[in-house]
Amino acid sequence: MEIGNKVYLNNIDQIDEKSHIKVRVLKIWNFVRNNKVCSIEMIIMDEEGTQYQARVFNQNFSRFRHLLKEDESYIVIKPNMAAVTNGFSYTGHKQTLTLDWKSILKKCDDFSGPVNGFMFVDFNSIIEQTCPKDTFFDVIGHIVSFRPLETSNPVPSKHYIKVTLSNLDSVHLKVTIFGSQAYQISEYLKNNPTVNFVVIVMQFLKLNIWNGLGEAKSHFEVTKLFINSDIYEINEFKNKLKCHDNFGITEKSITTLQSYSSSYTDDFKGNFPLKTICEITEPIKEMKFLLVASIVNIRQNLPWYYEACKKCGKKVIPVPKTNHSYTNPEGISETMVVECTNAQCKKSEFQYIIPINVQDCTGTIGLTLFDREARRLLNISAYELKKIHDAAGDSDALFPMQLNVLKNRKFGFVVDITEYNVNNYNNIYTVLRVTEDMSIVCELESKIELMSNQSVALNQVALESDDVVQPVQKDVISQTDESFTPSTVDKSTATSPCKISGDLKRNLQEIYDVDSGYDLSSTKAKRKSTAEETPLLIPKIEK
Repeated sequence: MEIGNKVYLNNIDQIDEKSHIKVRVLKIWNFVRNNKVCSIEMIIMDEEGTQYQARVFNQNFSRFRHLLKEDESYIVIKPNMAAVTNGFSYTGHKQTLTLDWKSILKKCDDFSGPVNGFMFVDFNSIIEQTCPKDTFFDVIGHIVSFRPLETSNPVPSKHYIKVTLSNLDSVHLKVTIFGSQAYQISEYLKNNPTVNFVVIVMQFLKLNIWNGLGEAKSHFEVTKLFINSDIYEINEFKNKLKCHDNFGITEKSITTLQSYSSSYTDDFKGNFPLKTICEITEPIKEMKFLLVASIVNIRQNLPWYYEACKKCGKKVIPVPKTNHSYTNPEGISETMVVECTNAQCKKSEFQYIIPINVQDCTGTIGLTLFDREARRLLNISAYELKKIHDAAGDSDALFPMQLNVLKNRKFGFVVDITEYNVNNYNNIYTVLRVTEDMSIVCELESKIELMSNQSVALNQVALESDDVVQPVQKDVISQTDESFTPSTVDKSTATSPCKISGDLKRNLQEIYDVDSGYDLSSTKAKRKSTAEETPLLIPKIEK
């Protein structure tokens, strides 16, 4: 077959049925939904080094599956193009190249482009978040510290390892690696304890923002990992590393840090009291406590994200900005922009503020799940999820369906009742920590069961015989036949638990107005919730 003119990916719109593209497959993986492979996904590169996303849908698997291999080169004739609709482009382009029924794929033996196509970014651009947000990037560095593999999540793809990389300028970058790559690097570090310097290249990473600083993280099975591999980029890095006088190459330079699992475990080991929901429905005093409960639903018609400052994490506020027209001096307009209350901060980002209802065997209560814990559970940032949500055309009044993965899962929570909750009689509390580690959850549940059994035992009255009748103090209760009449002592001291509860409710109704709304967060501005939830009591003003 005669092959027409060669076209490059930057000019993909000019390709016709007689022209061709030479590409190299940098990464290939399966896109799976509902346990079914829907498409073969690829990142390809042409001879100019331009990268593009490519795809084969399942109806064409039989034509191309056996031909496509990672790190192989091909000639593509008659490709098709499709739009990117999921809100995230792996390579920054708005289209993907697809192989359909009329496309032709042939092996290429004379590909003259780069081998790996690395596109390294500077560590500072990641930390300062000036690197690309909506595309992948690559990093190279040597490991200076790591935390052991974290496997508490029941889903293996969410197991992760955290490493800190250093570049040649001694700038440190934190990287979180998930899934199979996490196991790959963990095994290497365990099996090579005497290696002084472990230089790695991570290809196809994404930006992750944590406590206002930029980090990097792997993306499912897309990320590609090279560990001390015999490739030009790693060998060159090692040679430059040895030339730096500030590195002692004869000394081991990797530090093993305490795992996040251990630090999280400490928060669930007796530092805070363990409570059930019925014990904390009323915010009587400030406290932090432990709770074991399942997320039963996410409350609708409430915000699930908010705009916050990138640097300090505080909520940004809209402020008016005056716009002057240079062509019309009298033409002045005003727009609203968002600014942090801290004058030193300039940039903002979206963060989670997920309103959840949790339930145990004693009741249901509302909690607020904020950004740090929500991102750890969802493995996607609020910024990325909002883009997907907007691309689908869904209303902001509805939460994204991706949040449903939180429902019907049992967690251990560290919950905070703040001064705000107490002063405003607000029983929507803030989640400080959350864990799904079954060893922790089961241990807390055992403690709750033990506490319940002890409570029952303390309230049991043992009778020596059915014939023994316990004496009744007549100065407290006087009896006439089968009826009981409280005496003066009973009325004045209110020693009956039922009476205490009744008097309390009656007195609260006398001094508080009932408001059907209550706050979403103990640290955010007051907002109204759904009508079916517990009413908020607002103090009446004396006239």
